[in-house]
Amino acid sequence: MTEYITADTTIPPFLPYPRFLLKMDVSQTAKLLYSLLLDRSTLSQKNGWQDSEGRTYIVYPITEIAEILDKSAMTVHSALNELDASGLLVRERRGFSTPNRLYVKVPEVPVVKETLDMTSRKLDTVPKENFTNDVKKTLDTTSRKLYPNQLNINKLKENQTKGASGEPPAPFGRYKNVFLSESEYAELKGEYPDSIDRLIEEMSRYISYSGNDYMCHAAALSSWAEREKKENPKKGIPDYSYKEGESL
Repeated sequence: MTEYITADTTIPPFLPYPRFLLKMDVSQTAKLLYSLLLDRSTLSQKNGWQDSEGRTYIVYPITEIAEILDKSAMTVHSALNELDASGLLVRERRGFSTPNRLYVKVPEVPVVKETLDMTSRKLDTVPKENFTNDVKKTLDTTSRKLYPNQLNINKLKENQTKGASGEPPAPFGRYKNVFLSESEYAELKGEYPDSIDRLIEEMSRYISYSGNDYMCHAAALSSWAEREKKENPKKGIPDYSYKEGESL
């Protein structure tokens, strides 16, 4: 039975899922695995599992991870490689019959942005004509450093207007928020004829409900398709041929 959450409801145990994972170009399995390893790292912190350099490590057998995630050992290996390649994980081999150590890493988080934001908001309450030239110059510089994401948004809109190929793109997907030029769509359709239309719909839903977007939709779709091919390789076509006198 399920219940509505009230003020007294006890929340069931859950895994930490950092927000930065939402925009990382890794598989969903790798993201879920990172959350699982991050959760285990907090336990290692409490138990004092640190090496001689003070780095927290965990020991987690692949068979146990595979059972918890309900994935094959090969899929877990692939997800570990993704996290390793993205810089979120370091694996240290400890020799024969000794379990490997896993070092989970986290991106650096800037700590000055909130303070600068507050300063900017306070300055914005004062008429800018009352600022000295030095204060105006400092405020303009601070604003440019504070909001680099705005530059990315402007570039994104420009890319969606022109398209990566320089041609005007057309909106695709159920929510008309995936932008591809005619040549980009034709190229993707030629490379991934069985999956590209489905992936366009998935991307359209993802952008619509998450609010996240990509600098280039064609490149993102190609990345999705390649990753899907690696994770789900096509099996060979069964041989239905038979010799004379045999029946199927």
